[in-house]
Amino acid sequence: MIIVAKRALYLHEVIDIVGQGQYDYMAHAGKEPTNAMPDMLTLQGTFFVCAMGGGRWPQVINIWDVGEAGWQGWASNVDRLNLKRRNSFYGDWWDEASQWRSGGFDRLCGGVPGSPTTSEIAEAGTKGTLFVHQLLSVRPGTQLEYLAAVVAEQVPVWANYDHRPTGIYEVLGNNHEVVVIWASSIAGQTQLRAARDSALGLCDEVTGDDALVQWERTAAKYVTGGDTHIMTPQPGTVYGPDDWDEASLNDWLNPS
Repeated sequence: MIIVAKRALYLHEVIDIVGQGQYDYMAHAGKEPTNAMPDMLTLQGTFFVCAMGGGRWPQVINIWDVGEAGWQGWASNVDRLNLKRRNSFYGDWWDEASQWRSGGFDRLCGGVPGSPTTSEIAEAGTKGTLFVHQLLSVRPGTQLEYLAAVVAEQVPVWANYDHRPTGIYEVLGNNHEVVVIWASSIAGQTQLRAARDSALGLCDEVTGDDALVQWERTAAKYVTGGDTHIMTPQPGTVYGPDDWDEASLNDWLNPS
């Protein structure tokens, strides 16, 4: 077993967005005051769920790094939001955020061996223009077993299709949920999906890949439910693109 000195902890947020507020809210998340506070939450990534991959909309997914102090860092963040919040906590950022969001759901997550830290992601230069978000339920008590299988089997198979993990997380508020997030591209995700279908005889667009089907069989030994969605990253985050793509409605109305 690999022993690490301090556990990498993350806050996973699902935010319910008001109207078309996802773009403003994602930009606003980067201005959260904790980003400038020593040893407090810092934004790793913010995304909106892309409807073409399925999923509830409009929603934004945020991933916050709790910091390098492990559980003591978590304690500092709890202390900030607990009894001290009423008298000393900032209000302007939250008041502005409320115009774009109506609520949400948080999960405290812990990285496992094989899950890159925020600094490792940055050092490796990992970037994505489309992200895959897996929020899955597994048989109670098998979270770590399943995630070890992800590292050993899914990661090398999906790497063949330009998918690199940015988070392989155990959800710490229950004994049955996991989160796995992948940086990729539209081309990479399309090739992966087509290769899987071809291996099952459901299409002939590309050469089938039996390894993808074998991974699904392995995962089925653990997974009891959940969803896989695709997400659009906010430019300028740790692993987001530099900017939005240039486009206009004429690109689709009058294709060349």
